[in-house]
Amino acid sequence: MKIVFLLVLDSLGIGSSKDSYKFNDEGSNTLGNIAKYCYNKRKKLNFFNKKLQIPLLTSLGLAKATKKSCGNFLKGFEKNQKIIGSYAYASEISTSKDTCSGHWEISGSPVFHKWKYFKNLKNSFPKNILKKISQKTGILNFLGNIHSSGTDILNLYGKQHIQTKYPILYTSSDSVFQVACHEHYFGLKELYSLCQEIRIILNQSKYNVCRVIARPFLGTDKNFFRTRNRKDYSLKPNSITIMEKFLKEKNGLVISIGKISDIFSGLGISKKILVYSIKDIFKSLKREVLSLKKKQKKNVFFFINFVDFDSMWGHRRDVNGYINELELFDKELLKFMTFLTQNDLLIITADHGCDPTWKGTDHTRENVPILLYNKFIKPRYLGHRKTFSDISQTIAKYFKMSKMDFGKKMILNFKKKIF
Repeated sequence: MKIVFLLVLDSLGIGSSKDSYKFNDEGSNTLGNIAKYCYNKRKKLNFFNKKLQIPLLTSLGLAKATKKSCGNFLKGFEKNQKIIGSYAYASEISTSKDTCSGHWEISGSPVFHKWKYFKNLKNSFPKNILKKISQKTGILNFLGNIHSSGTDILNLYGKQHIQTKYPILYTSSDSVFQVACHEHYFGLKELYSLCQEIRIILNQSKYNVCRVIARPFLGTDKNFFRTRNRKDYSLKPNSITIMEKFLKEKNGLVISIGKISDIFSGLGISKKILVYSIKDIFKSLKREVLSLKKKQKKNVFFFINFVDFDSMWGHRRDVNGYINELELFDKELLKFMTFLTQNDLLIITADHGCDPTWKGTDHTRENVPILLYNKFIKPRYLGHRKTFSDISQTIAKYFKMSKMDFGKKMILNFKKKIF
């Protein structure tokens, strides 16, 4: 039995890409700027260990991949670090820098079309769409209908929402239609049902909106907070993904952890596990691995998203939070590495950047790292990959599948034959 673990550190970009000027993101560097901030802050506070404490990720090649991507070594890191895995950096060919575009491209289905964006800062959603929603759901009015961050919108309209039960609508620079409702006063099932109707209406109206996102929250007065019961209603990828091909050709098992299933609208997923924090994700992953290795004979593909890097720290421009999350991930990953066998391939990457030191609250157009580890892999630099889809092509090769439509396989050298 072979297992591939594909871990997406949501938003961990490693330097602005060549086309970043199109997105006003020249100079963004999520990991690089975090490392610089961390070093300067700890130096000022006279910390003994000034650098970002991610020794395992560094040994897997993360710092070297960043150097190849942006030309500068991470602040405070050793240039001659011993490497135990193969590493590369990749640029995105999809037209956008959003979650779906990044993940779909990783899976072998790049996005070449343009999404529908709601660019008006106020009255963001068209009247005809709101009218159709009202007619379909019986909801007479809506709050918000503006560009806003997820926390600001609750402070602006949370109290009024409780009083009126009117849903709060908002969007961002991504192709999203977001709906915030209180779990108790509006109802979680009612929120999900509303978002499903909105998804249908947008599709029927030929609005190519990437995601409708249910944003449930709790609290009273101004002490509002979003819960973990978020749900995304995404469009489906335009071409076959590595997960679909794996199920069809190998009759394998695809297990998604985090928001992966929502991103792909459930396509190509055998089992989904909805946990989101780093500790919960690794706890669930270990439990699944132990269970599978006792009774499972099929090949297995784990596709895992670590969303908090993006939603909790990147978008909120919380550098300290991002630092703590990275250091926690490194520690938890080290514990998990003991579960890996000679037939397991670990791949760590990202879907875009979200530089917490950058202006605004949007994603940043950046290159992403690709780190590959197997107990018998020969450490080496695998070059600049021209598309994230090289990841899915490499997975296809590992499982001895037919080629994907996009991407080129990375040539992995092993000390012993495991294919």
